[in-house]
Amino acid sequence: MASSKLSYFLFYVLGLLFLSHPVFSNDEEDKLFQSLNNFRQSQKLPEFKKNDNAACLADKLADKLEHRLCSSSQKYSIEPGNGPKFPKFDKLRRRCHIETNSTTAGIIWPVCVPDLDEDLVLNNYTRSHYAKYLKDSKYAGVGIGSEDDWVIVVLTTDAQSGSFASGAASLGAIGMIHYMAAVLVGLFLVLLC
Repeated sequence: MASSKLSYFLFYVLGLLFLSHPVFSNDEEDKLFQSLNNFRQSQKLPEFKKNDNAACLADKLADKLEHRLCSSSQKYSIEPGNGPKFPKFDKLRRRCHIETNSTTAGIIWPVCVPDLDEDLVLNNYTRSHYAKYLKDSKYAGVGIGSEDDWVIVVLTTDAQSGSFASGAASLGAIGMIHYMAAVLVGLFLVLLC
């Protein structure tokens, strides 16, 4: 009986681990990531690393823009030194546990392309005035999100001001408290059975 309870508890804890760190894969986003890295290689620059926080923000921004007309894409882009112009940007940033001061040197720019034609999307990033950022070696990471006709690319730096880093309290202490509370509830439920 005790080994049965322990088995349920271990199953519960393993389930928490997998549910608390979901892995999402989107073929179009993966292809764009690879294409951006191919572009970087052609410029003799290091490849971008995936930045999970930037990807979270890119996904949330794409969700907010999915019903907007393509003609509005330029008013949403953010270049270094410009404040965020996205609706509810701070709320979305907090949902991704991103520290405010870690976004000031990053780049966020949307592209709206009907049916997300791969070639047109890539050309919008590599053959526009924003290509200068793809060619800049200070940008080391990328997060990509897409929804309907919208793609959001977030470029990050290795410097604190553009890293899109998590706040220490957001993931560290608070995340651990929630996780431990869930483990304790699971243990309590197993002991009741």
